This record gives sequence, C-alpha cells and structure tokens, in this order.
Amino acid sequence: MRLYFLAALPLILPIFSSLAHPLEDVQLREFLEREDSSVKPLMHLARREAAGIRTRHLRPMAEDEAKQRVKRDSITPPDIGQIADFNGSDPQPVRGPLGAPFLAGSNHAIDKQNVDNVAPPNTDAGVVPNLKWSMSLSHTRLLKGGWVREQTITDLPPSKDVAAAEIRMAPNAYRELHWHRIAEWGYILGGTGRLSIIDDEGRNYISDIKGPTEGHDPDIYYFPPGAPHSIQALDEGLEILLIFSDGNFDAAGTTFMLSDWLTHTPLEILAQNFDVNVSTFANIPTKDPYMLPSTKPPPGLGQASEQAIQSPDGQTPLPYVFSLDKQEPVKASGGWVKVQDSITNFPGCVLSTLIASALVYVEPNGLREMHWHASDEWLYILSGHGRATAFAGGSTARTFDFQTGDTGVFPVGYGHYMKNLSPTEPLIFLEVFKAPRFADFSATQWLALTPVQVVVDLLNVSTEVVESFKKQKQHIIA
Repeated sequence: MRLYFLAALPLILPIFSSLAHPLEDVQLREFLEREDSSVKPLMHLARREAAGIRTRHLRPMAEDEAKQRVKRDSITPPDIGQIADFNGSDPQPVRGPLGAPFLAGSNHAIDKQNVDNVAPPNTDAGVVPNLKWSMSLSHTRLLKGGWVREQTITDLPPSKDVAAAEIRMAPNAYRELHWHRIAEWGYILGGTGRLSIIDDEGRNYISDIKGPTEGHDPDIYYFPPGAPHSIQALDEGLEILLIFSDGNFDAAGTTFMLSDWLTHTPLEILAQNFDVNVSTFANIPTKDPYMLPSTKPPPGLGQASEQAIQSPDGQTPLPYVFSLDKQEPVKASGGWVKVQDSITNFPGCVLSTLIASALVYVEPNGLREMHWHASDEWLYILSGHGRATAFAGGSTARTFDFQTGDTGVFPVGYGHYMKNLSPTEPLIFLEVFKAPRFADFSATQWLALTPVQVVVDLLNVSTEVVESFKKQKQHIIA
C-alpha cells in the first residue's frame, strides 16, 4: 500500500499546489482587511490574523471596550449622590470605583430613562419594590370613538389604594352610561367635554369640562361611589386622567355598564320596569361598547344648559366640577402648589371625601421638599423630568427617575422628595391620596420645631445650623 501511495505522490502534489491559499484570494483579503471590523467573521485564526485581529479567545474586543467604558466615568467628584451623567453614551452600571460595564446587551433606551436603576447613588440600600409604572407600558384598548389604557394593582402592586386610567374620546364621542362601587376623580388632560350625573335623591347636575390652555389650569371633577354618570367629548375631543379609590380597579363588581345590565335582564322585566313595549329594547348592544360615537353633535362649549333636563327634585346643591384655574396657588421659593380636597374646595366634606389631591409646579432645578404622608401618595407626571428617593425605613432606600406619563406610589410613611432635573423646564405633577384631606409632614419643619439640643446631639451639627431651619413648610425649594 505504501509503495502505491509513494508512486502516486508525484501526480497528487501538483493538484494541491494548484489550489490557491485562502489568504491569496484578493477579494477575500479585501473583505477581511476592511475598516468595519465589527462584522469580521470568526473564521480560522490565520484569517483573523490577516484581518488584523490578534487574540487567543473569541471576544478580542471585549476587554478593550470595557476599559473604554470605565473611562467614561459617570460621576464627577465629589460624589454627593448626584444623578450619573454618561455624556450622551449608553448608561453603564459604573459609579466611581464601583460596578463594571455591560459585556452583554441591555435595553439602553430604558436605561437612559432610568439612570438611577443602572448607576444608583450610594445612599440606595436594601430591597425596595418597584414604585414606578409608565402609562406607555400599559396595553391600549382601541375602541370606536377613542381608546383607554390603565394602571392597576397588577401593574404597580404597591398601589393598593389608587388605580388610574387615561381615556381619549374623539370629537362628540360618549363614555357609556355607568357607575362604580368606588369613587372616580378626573383631571382633564386636554380638549373639552360635558358630564352629567344624578345623586341618590334624584337631583341632577350637568357641566362642561375643559383641559389646560396656555397659562390656564384645567378642570377636575369628582363622582362619589355609586353615582351614575356619563361623559361626552365636544368638538375638540377629550382626554382625561381618571383616578379610582381602589388599586384593584379591574376586579369584578367594580364597574357597572348600563347596556351590559339591560342585556342580561329578561325583556319581560325591562318592559314592565320602564313601562314600554317588549320590542323597545330589542336592539340594545349585546356587548357593552364602553365608548361610542354620537349620532348627533351636542351643543358647543358653554351651552350645557341646552341639554339640561329639569328634575322634579331639583339640582344637586354642590358642584361636581372644580376649576383649578380659579384657585390661588400656595407660592414657594421654587414653585407653587394647589391643593384640592373636601375641606379646601368642596364645602361641608360632602363631595370628594375619598380623594384629595395637589397640583405641584416645580421650577427648573427646584425641589419638592423632603416629606412624608399618613396615606399612600400616588403621583402622575404631567410634564418634565424628575428624580425621587423613597426611604422605606430599616436602612432601605431606592431612587427613581420620572418622565411625562409616569405614575408612581410612595406607600404610607415613606420619606421622599421630588427633584426637577431640568435646568430649563418646569416639572409639573399630581399628588393623589385616598383621603378626605391633603396632609404632609415636612422634615425641615419638624427639625426646626424640635428642641435644638436634641437635633444637635443626634445629627452632630451646630446649634447655628439647627436654628437656621425654616419653621414653616417650604413645599417647593429653589
């Protein structure tokens, strides 16, 4: 056998020698030597060497990239807890000497909106649950005449007291006649509309509602539990932030639609109850529409009286709509606050007894002072970019970043603040509580009204520092 092979060798060698070496292929060499090395193939090491890559492993650039990322330090000393700044680059889990950059991928768009999740301040500690939800993450239900999206306890589990929804109605569209077992509070985000309601004594109420315009704050409204109501958009269309006094808003037995009820009632009973022919309700929707277009445009803004029905029991003695634009703000050095609750705005605690709120305006770089509440605080960012740390007690704290459309919750007793991160734009947000009255405790006021030596000994500060603390709530600090 060996003799046969040796005899054939002179015939075989010319065939192999005629085959060009891969690196002698001009097109292949040009491909491997191109400038864009990010797509160089992981081929034979000889080809990688020809491409200018010298390595003993399959990720030759990882170490160099890691070193480059570390050089993009997120904090300019001294580190006093400021938000990490990556100068437009993708955020990395690096803060001074701590952490290490990503080797694998990350959702950098989300990271950029939540830098304090990626490179938190050193004051964060322990385990604090997620206290933030963005309405942009909520599923949108598209309907004939608009859409709706919600944030409930399934989205934000710590929000046990409050659920919310954004609802948009096209021009002249209706929100179906309905009622809830819980209270409903509405903040008009935009457009114009008209609502109607009756109370348990048969007294009715109708009013126009409008959103914010340049230099003017919008309307809010309040529907007590069980009160049946309807809402219709006018010619501009309408968008509302809805607040409900139960985080588990989607639970069965929370919302009751009129058409749904009638559909599930025998026609015989409907005819007897409404004193009509059996055929009258033959065409009611078999599934509640939730929202529906109008067959005839309503009278325009300011003409609600044209649609008003005179009740033999009269009108409700108190309004269900309140104009924030007519309310004077509580001014502070860094902004202002407008508080709405049953004591401040709805006389006699008859209305809005379950929901209190505050519209907060923080000037650029301003701070909603450190404080806490005796009720859960639910918040909604109307515009701007904010930052807040939630102190949960027991040496635990977590910092969150907020943008327009974000919701959040600070559970009862959690110490917190809200910092406006923009040097040029205001931060505007709502604080909402399941309570009859807005109330908060100011950290600065507490220390200022505590015996001086107690504070001096605890915090190891001078008497002069303690005596400089403000004895009145600052609300918003410049």
